[in-house]
Amino acid sequence: MRAWPAAVLLTLLAAPLPAGESQLSASDQNGNFYSVLNLFTGDHEYINIRKLNPGGGNLWTQLRDPGVDQRAAAIVADSAGGVMVASVMRDRGRHVMVLFHYTADGQYDWGDRVFLDNDANNDNNPTTAVTDRDGNYYVAGNCRKGARTVARLWRYDSRGNLVWWREYDNNFNNTYARGLQVDLSGNAYLSVESVQSQTSYSGQYNLLTVTFDTNGNQVSVR
Repeated sequence: MRAWPAAVLLTLLAAPLPAGESQLSASDQNGNFYSVLNLFTGDHEYINIRKLNPGGGNLWTQLRDPGVDQRAAAIVADSAGGVMVASVMRDRGRHVMVLFHYTADGQYDWGDRVFLDNDANNDNNPTTAVTDRDGNYYVAGNCRKGARTVARLWRYDSRGNLVWWREYDNNFNNTYARGLQVDLSGNAYLSVESVQSQTSYSGQYNLLTVTFDTNGNQVSVR
């Protein structure tokens, strides 16, 4: 029987895990592995972050437990060996997006970068995150605005400061962020699932790629 390294076994674990747990994972250019678990105290959700070396040895473990529901939604490992987590915190019934970052040695670097929408009734739910070669972070997700959902894209600098945010809205029905990539020039490609009109395409979904340049200008929709 083949003996799998511990790090490989972790990547093979199915999600969601038993007992209501769910796992996110990433790896860096040095082969280190990052595991993020959403756990439940019996009262609220909190986040467990671990970094393992290529052999599966635990390098560090950190907990994020603000005492209210906070759930990791996306993670990205950066070129310096750190990890950024995009999470959702429940605040008086709202879903508020919160980012935080740990350095390569597990030190809390910056965090609780909260995105507060101008409209208090809007929920922001991140779904995926990437980083570019300059260390900027891009987070994609969905915003619940009244009865509709729109796809959103946020760009943050390497210190977690918001640079810009944009959204794609078909103006009549729901749009959902489904994927995100960034090229070497810093252009962001947001994959969007758009619900078609209630006429000839009732119930149909259209898959689009929305391109934004480094300044947040929408370049194309294909």
